[in-house]
Amino acid sequence: MFKGILAPVIGLAGLNAVLFVSYGSILRAFEKQHIDGMKSLDLLQENHTSNYVPTLTEVYLAGFGAGVAGFLFSAPTELVKIKDQVSRVPKGSWQIIKEILVRDGFRGLYQGGWITIIRDAPSYGVYFWVYEGMKRLLETDAGKSNAWQLLLAGGTAGVVSWSSIYPIDVVKSRLQMQVVPPARVSSTAAHAHHSNSPVRPYTSIKDCVIRSYQAEGTSVFFRGLGPAVLRAFPVNAVTFFTYEWMMDMLGR
Repeated sequence: MFKGILAPVIGLAGLNAVLFVSYGSILRAFEKQHIDGMKSLDLLQENHTSNYVPTLTEVYLAGFGAGVAGFLFSAPTELVKIKDQVSRVPKGSWQIIKEILVRDGFRGLYQGGWITIIRDAPSYGVYFWVYEGMKRLLETDAGKSNAWQLLLAGGTAGVVSWSSIYPIDVVKSRLQMQVVPPARVSSTAAHAHHSNSPVRPYTSIKDCVIRSYQAEGTSVFFRGLGPAVLRAFPVNAVTFFTYEWMMDMLGR
């Protein structure tokens, strides 16, 4: 039940650190642009600050950018977790990492990298957009709000964001769990490897989508959605609540 746990325990700490730092940095860039624009119109004096509130479009764009940055941690973390989980021989995350590095070098840790970016960027855009929208709907203030408001906003954000990109996540997982011939082998050797394999590796994102659909129909892209959504609510409720609590403790 805990197979593959080491990779997400270590990797998700780095992922969330990069994610929230990037999100905050992009919002501060929007704020600076807003303030500079007001100063240029003589609407804001030099020593005064504006009560800047980002639009939900800006929130989405900040989340989108944060998702791209978070890919640096999310791709290798999920790759190692998935390979550890589907391995029939108990190996552990460190052994999986060693095998990948020996086989394909550092680049091997980013197998399925493009589809991870395609999933993460819009997903985190929706994630922060829904969270901020829910906070405004509930008139929530991090320093004064009830805990249930933050938990509800965070949980809803997790459910909606996961639901919006789940088919992409299925494709990502299929691309990452497969065994791809080493990049350094010759094309002839690679072809021989394909011929001897019981299942031919996917050659691209498009190939994975088409072959998965042909083999199992549309339902394959929603397989496992229930457990993912069930997990998403408590995990993201706690994530955002802890984030807001820590930011309040640190004086923002």
